[in-house]
Amino acid sequence: MADSFERMYRVIGELPPGDAFHAQRALTPEGAEVVIKTVRPLSPATFLQGVARLSGIHSPHLQQILAWEGHDDMVAIATVPVIGVELGHVLAERGPLTADEVEDAGAQAALGLAALHEHGMVHGAIKPADLLRTADGSIVLVDAGLAQAQGEPDLSPSAPPHNAAYVSPEEALGRPLRPASDVYSLGVVLYQLATGRLPFDGPDAAAVAQAHAGGHVVPPRELNPAVPIALQDIILRAMARDPEDRYRDGRELYRALEDRLRAAARPATPATPPPRSLAPWLIAALVALAIGVVALLWVTGVFATKVTVPNVTGMALSQATATLDNTGLKVGVVTYQQATGKSQGTVLAQTPAGGKSVKKGSTVALTAVGQSLATVPDVVGMAQSQATAAITSAGLSLGNVTLVYDTATPAGEVADQAPTAGVTVPHGTAIALTVSKGPQPSTSPQVTAVPDVVGQGQQQAIATLQAAGFTIVVDTIPSSTVQAGVVSDQTPSGGVLATKGSTVTIVVSSGTATPTP
Repeated sequence: MADSFERMYRVIGELPPGDAFHAQRALTPEGAEVVIKTVRPLSPATFLQGVARLSGIHSPHLQQILAWEGHDDMVAIATVPVIGVELGHVLAERGPLTADEVEDAGAQAALGLAALHEHGMVHGAIKPADLLRTADGSIVLVDAGLAQAQGEPDLSPSAPPHNAAYVSPEEALGRPLRPASDVYSLGVVLYQLATGRLPFDGPDAAAVAQAHAGGHVVPPRELNPAVPIALQDIILRAMARDPEDRYRDGRELYRALEDRLRAAARPATPATPPPRSLAPWLIAALVALAIGVVALLWVTGVFATKVTVPNVTGMALSQATATLDNTGLKVGVVTYQQATGKSQGTVLAQTPAGGKSVKKGSTVALTAVGQSLATVPDVVGMAQSQATAAITSAGLSLGNVTLVYDTATPAGEVADQAPTAGVTVPHGTAIALTVSKGPQPSTSPQVTAVPDVVGQGQQQAIATLQAAGFTIVVDTIPSSTVQAGVVSDQTPSGGVLATKGSTVTIVVSSGTATPTP
């Protein structure tokens, strides 16, 4: 974790890294939980620019970035936690999902991709582990851009086959990724959710990648006859070998899946009896009359279908686009302007206004909050009222205010802030303050120095930390330099002050890793 992040957040546990180099649970000074992921990008400067752009994308189907910071060749990113279940776990527990579930999950994931693609970005590593289903059924994409920033996947014959399970043909051939590459990877995920199997398998990553680039896809209905033909067609088009034959981006894939969901929900039209036979001369007269009426309606414009413009003001831009699309309208020119207190991408105005009747297929011009960045001012040591004024003057907003006992800071003054001064954040970001309420009473939790257990055996280290009043989490990692069973690292480090009862994570060597053949 970068230096200022160590001041902003308190680490409380480790997480599976996913597409990151390292992942941790942490708390803000107000007690709110965040996820901190650390990556080692090939180009830190380029990656930081991408993170800044990504932070301005607000979609219910994308994990939200709160803050970020580069330190040497590492970048730390703080995100809002997503409490949900990976779709891979759902598949493992239940087997293939129903067609409605596959279509709904795919449509939501495609909306998340659409938000990225419409900002000129790609996810680069779509797989079931990156799709989380929350308690209310929402699908949220996580880890956008992380894998891509750290280099191409290992697709060599010595790499495991899962490295290539979701790669697109162009990625398998070493070509640049595009929005259609994300569409392909999501198509593979939908194939797996619908059938319970991956479309391609093999002994190693090279074999699987070669199959993606030139293999034959077994139609999903041959593996699961319950898959509707329409859903099968959508999946197979998403997985077309040539990017030009696929849905071009997340938005187009979303429309196909949404049309399929609407068709499945539409009640069947009852059959009508065939008309009684008419004389040929009467049929000809009726046809001529019908042609004349249709021509008249076409010329006068009456024939055009009318729809009511929905009110999308206040929605996120991606949500507004989906709402207009569902109504049969299109997003026209989008202009951007800054607005204090509004989230990036929020629609401020629209033309025509909501409630107007227009021709189906018409465009609606939108004005949305544009991406702008602000530097967090240093308000530590100020009175709370002065700090609030400085924050709002910088184009930011006041977040949670937490009162704490502090012997070093006079009562009523700001003792800490998050994010810290100098960090670049999106315009309108909430700045949380910690305000002193004077000296700390004797009943406060006991704080003590964490013992240094690096170099001790695992059992001795656990006993030492337990005797000091800490809770221990053990991570086992191979090491070619540290003997098996010996502690190679710890968090927090030895000598750091911490509250008794808090967690200390120790990293224990499992010995030299078995070399890859």
